[in-house]
Amino acid sequence: MKWFWLLGLTLAAWEDLRSREFPYWIFWIWLVPGIGNAASDGLLGHLEAASVGAGLLLVSRATRGALGAGDGLFFLLSACYLDLRETGLLLIMGLGISGIWSMAVVLRSCMAQNRDRHSDGRGGTIPFLACIWLPGLWLVWR
Repeated sequence: MKWFWLLGLTLAAWEDLRSREFPYWIFWIWLVPGIGNAASDGLLGHLEAASVGAGLLLVSRATRGALGAGDGLFFLLSACYLDLRETGLLLIMGLGISGIWSMAVVLRSCMAQNRDRHSDGRGGTIPFLACIWLPGLWLVWR
């Protein structure tokens, strides 16, 4: 089932790179087998893992979408496939990768401002699901 989860992550990461949105059609395809997986594994561990996604949805709401709700939805859905430890590792590793990506965006923006004094440096967004893909592959492969 984790390979199926990785396939959904791959599609979601690709769409996040392309359009900066979590594709809801993937959500529905991914949800039904996930619920079956969670029910067969025991719901308690998956409910604990869902707290990560619920927390991200709260942060998204509190920041008025600065952190996309799709990222929280992704983690909520991933809880059907992963336990709390795996979900936490995925979040931490994804934050590390997105932090590196963010530094690159900031450096590129600073260099553009030095070349073009009219640039305000805004507009660089990070597709977080793309940052999760490599850690997701590691979780499935290990």
